[in-house]
Amino acid sequence: MKFSPLFVAMLPAVVAFTGQAATYQVVELGPIDGYKSSFVSGLNNNNQVVGNLSNRFNYPIDLNSVDFTNSFIVANLTAAEIEEVKKGNINAKALTVLISYLQSASAVYTTQRFAATYPVRLDTKQLVRVRETAAVQTNNEYLLGINDLNQMIGYATTPFTRQSFTPAANATTPNPVTQQLWVPAPMHMAGVIFTDKGKYTLPPAYTDYGGGYSVGRGLNNTGKVIGYGSSNMAADTQTAIAKACDGTLEPKDLCYFRNAVGNAYETRGMVWQLDADGKPGTPQLLGFLGDKNSGKAHTRTDYPAVTYTSTPNDINDSGLVVGASMYSDSDDIRYYLIDQFTGRDEVYHAFHATIFDGTELKSFIDTKEWSSSYATGINNKNIITGYAVKNINSADRNRFFIYDYNTQKLTFPADLFASASTAPEAINDNNLVVGTTEAATAGSSIRRNVGFLYDLSANTFKDINTLLSCNSAYTIVTATDINEKNVIVATAIKEVEKRDVKGELMKDSAGNVLKEEVAVAVQLNPIANGSIDNCDSSAEQTYERQGASFGLFGLLALLPLALRRRRR
Repeated sequence: MKFSPLFVAMLPAVVAFTGQAATYQVVELGPIDGYKSSFVSGLNNNNQVVGNLSNRFNYPIDLNSVDFTNSFIVANLTAAEIEEVKKGNINAKALTVLISYLQSASAVYTTQRFAATYPVRLDTKQLVRVRETAAVQTNNEYLLGINDLNQMIGYATTPFTRQSFTPAANATTPNPVTQQLWVPAPMHMAGVIFTDKGKYTLPPAYTDYGGGYSVGRGLNNTGKVIGYGSSNMAADTQTAIAKACDGTLEPKDLCYFRNAVGNAYETRGMVWQLDADGKPGTPQLLGFLGDKNSGKAHTRTDYPAVTYTSTPNDINDSGLVVGASMYSDSDDIRYYLIDQFTGRDEVYHAFHATIFDGTELKSFIDTKEWSSSYATGINNKNIITGYAVKNINSADRNRFFIYDYNTQKLTFPADLFASASTAPEAINDNNLVVGTTEAATAGSSIRRNVGFLYDLSANTFKDINTLLSCNSAYTIVTATDINEKNVIVATAIKEVEKRDVKGELMKDSAGNVLKEEVAVAVQLNPIANGSIDNCDSSAEQTYERQGASFGLFGLLALLPLALRRRRR
C-alpha cells in the first residue's frame, strides 16, 4: 500500500528572539512535534528551507520481529518487564532497550530495520518521503537542497519489506525452515529529484548486481543536478557476486545488498540534465585529477593501486561544478596506516579541490604544501570557497580558502585564531561565506565549534553568535547556507525541558523538570540598520551566549557529513 507524504501539525506561530542592537534575528524552524532534534541542509531565495529530523519519540516497534531471548534484552530487562513488552505495554525504559537492540542488530535481517533520519520542509513543517512508502520508515532519508524553482534534491538508503523466504534444501539441511526476512529494494542508495512534474530517481551509470547506487548532492536553477554514484564494477567482483548470490541461501536482493555495498562498485561524480518534465537523463561522468593531474591512474606495480573517484559539492547557474577528486603522485611515497597497528608505504594519494569545467578538470591547491583539500561552494560570479588540510601543532587543521576562478587568485583569509579549523559550507553572490569554525575559550585549551560569516569585500570574519543579541537562547554551531538576501540557515543548540524516548518530561527526585540541550534548525534574518551588541567581555572572550554549552555534539554526529548540498 502506498502512503502519501506525512503532514505534521504545528502551531502557526514561530519563536523569534531579537535584540535592539543585533545584526541578525533568530527564527526557530524546528524541531517538529514528535522529534527531538532538527538540522538544516539548505534554502533558496524564496526562504524555503529543507532539513532533516532525528531522535523520533515513541519509536514504533514491530514486536513480531523482536528476539526476546537476545542477550542484550535479557541483560537489561527483567523477565516481568519482558512479559509486559510482549503484551504491548512498553514504558520508557523498555523502549530505550528495544531501540538499542534494533540499532545493534542492523546486520541481522530477521530484525526490524531502524530509521534514524527523516527529511522535512522546515518552512512548512511538512515531512517528506524520499523513497519509503510504508507507514513505518525502514531506511534513512535526507533532503539536501532546494532551488528557486522549488525543486528539491535528496537521497535515501534502501527501504526494506518483510518477506517469507525458504532456503533451498541440501544434504546438510534437507528440510529448511521458512524465515521472515527484511529484504531491501534494489539500489542501496538512491538520489531523488523532486519537481512540479513528479519525483524521479537519479539513474546511476552502472546498475548490475543490486541496482547500483546514486547520491544527489546539489542542483542549480538551469536544470542540472550533481552527485555521484556507481559507474562500473571490476570483472572479478562481478564473478564473485554472481556466484555467491544464486538465490539458494537468501533472497538475491539481500545477497546483492550485503555484497555490493561498500567498495564493490567503482564510483564517479555525475551530472544529470533535467528534461522539460524535470526528469533526469543519463549521467555525464566526471573525471578525476589522477596521477600528477594527468586524469589517469598511476602505473607503478611496486605499490598498491589507488582508487580514483570524484565528488562534486556545488554547481552554479552557469554549470560550473566544484568539489574534490582523487590525486596521486607516483614519485611521492608515504607511509599510510591501514589500521591502528599496521601500515605500509604507498603512492601519495588524497582528495584535492577540483573544478569541473565541462570535460576539463582544474586544480589550484599546492599538493606539496597541503595534504588534502576540498572545494565546497561556488557562486554565480565564479568565486569558489573550500578548505585545505595541513598538520598544525601535531593535528590536522582545515584552512579556509577563497579562489577567484576569473583571476585565478587563491587566498587564505584569517579566521578567529591561527590554528582554528575552519570549513566553509556556502557562498552567495554578495560574496558572503558561511560555515563552521573553532572558537577558543579564554584561559583554556577547549575549542568549540561555532558558525561563521565571512565578508570577502570587507575581509571580515565573524563568529555568528556575536551578531545575535546577548540574551539569545541559541548558540549557532554550524551555518549551512546563505541566500542572495543574506538570510542564513544554521543548526543551533538550545536548552529545553528534557524528555525521555516516549516524549514525556523527565524530573529529578524533587519533582523538578530536568533540562538538556538539543540541536535545533534556525533561520537568521538580517536586521536592517542593526549593530553588534556590546556584550560583557567574558561572553566575548569565550564566544558564548546564554545557554551556550557544546555537550550536544553527539547529536550533530547523527547526521553524516556527506549529506549536505544545496540550492544555487
